[in-house]
Amino acid sequence: MNKLLSLSVIILMAVFAKAQVPTATIVVPSLTMCTETSLTFTTLTANTPTAYTWGISPSTSVSILPDLNSSAVALTFLNSGSYIITLTVTNASGSFTTAQSISVTKMAHSAFNATFLEVGFPTQLNLTNYSTNAIAYNWLFSDVAGTNTVTNIVKTYTTSGSYSLSLISYGAFGCNDTSDYSFRISDSSGISLPNVFTPNNDSINDVFKPKARGIKELKLWVYNRYGVIIYYDDKINCFWDGYTTSGEPCQAGIYFSVCEAVGFDGKSYKVKGNITLIR
Repeated sequence: MNKLLSLSVIILMAVFAKAQVPTATIVVPSLTMCTETSLTFTTLTANTPTAYTWGISPSTSVSILPDLNSSAVALTFLNSGSYIITLTVTNASGSFTTAQSISVTKMAHSAFNATFLEVGFPTQLNLTNYSTNAIAYNWLFSDVAGTNTVTNIVKTYTTSGSYSLSLISYGAFGCNDTSDYSFRISDSSGISLPNVFTPNNDSINDVFKPKARGIKELKLWVYNRYGVIIYYDDKINCFWDGYTTSGEPCQAGIYFSVCEAVGFDGKSYKVKGNITLIR
């Protein structure tokens, strides 16, 4: 009888000890997982694990926080592809290992260049899209309802004010990225004249050009010291390159300029100044 009781106790102890081995399930943070995004993997456990050991295969180009022995880990993948996440949980009664296969998609990168054709208003804004890993785009503008889905865009602004825009670059499986740009278009016209330039073909200060904003009409005269007109133009973007109208290079020295302009805000300007030409 004592032997039978002892055997029963041993069996019960073995069953009890086996029942205390911990178990775990890896909780995947999202159905869509993208590169360059912190993804926190957590667990659902039973029987109180006292130690955790995570594994990632392949493990190259994967950032891990805080470490592989925490109850939860934040993983950032730099490369897309298939990975296997493993977790071993342990306590005094034993250990248990589980695994989860995941797929990581390349994140789209949203980027663009914004260039104004004119200072002030009206003006055109050229938007050149340099996004990568994207399959579609949406431009959003603060002054226009809706979106524009073209890759590159030219937008005209006819009034001054503060504006903003965003480019949403859509990646595969929702791995999207957004870039933003805010700017202000000057609310008044203005014009000034530089007083020195160096037309020596070094691409630095090679031309004499009025600094204008919000100007719709402009005329520019350049005179030599004898009062002879050596340059005239009536285009908004006109400039003097240091040559006469016949194509001869002007000598270094002092010249005189007169600029007449009208702004979109109705203001009229007549600006005079000296120009020092240095060769």
